Amino acid sequence: MHSNTPTFADVSSLPATDRAVRATRQSAAVSLVSVASFVLLVTLGAQVRVPVPGTEVPMTLQLLGVLLAGLMLSPNQAVAALSAYLVLGTAGLPVFSPGSTGLWGPTGGYLVGFIPAAWLMSVLRRRGDTGVSRLFVAGAVGVVVVFVCGIAWRIVWLAGDWRLALVTGLMPFALKAMLELCLAVALVLPIRRWQGRRADTSVSECVG
Repeated sequence: MHSNTPTFADVSSLPATDRAVRATRQSAAVSLVSVASFVLLVTLGAQVRVPVPGTEVPMTLQLLGVLLAGLMLSPNQAVAALSAYLVLGTAGLPVFSPGSTGLWGPTGGYLVGFIPAAWLMSVLRRRGDTGVSRLFVAGAVGVVVVFVCGIAWRIVWLAGDWRLALVTGLMPFALKAMLELCLAVALVLPIRRWQGRRADTSVSECVG
């Protein structure tokens, strides 16, 4: 006859299931907070706007936020953060740089390039150690992707004048991009080391 009395296996499996559910919820919450934080970071970077004579492209700190997102988030989180940023901006929220005309303006290519750049940086960073060279290479690839997308769109915007696209869309910003890359790596290194020590401590406490 079937009994409604829980078996030992049923009882013993409940705590593990509860822990798994709690861990999943906690992970989802952390991921959501991380994505939202980097949306805010890129938004704040966009508000730092310095006009550059001779070009419609201003200097901002958006690229620094994108670099940090790519070097610190998982690929899915990085894509989610930058996609959310573009969606919010396209919907009319003031997350883009002041005066920006968004995806269809002269800087639209850079904005679209944020997504593949962040994803590729995250993928490259996760393949192997996270030392200076790995982070720098991943970040440099991300910078190249952003500028390739930006210049490609500017060539269309400028009716095929690729020389003018380079002069107005790359040359004034190359040094700044390298400085932002170095700053991003300098910020990420101690953060990741701290995260590693924290993870080791948590494992030790669990084992103990």
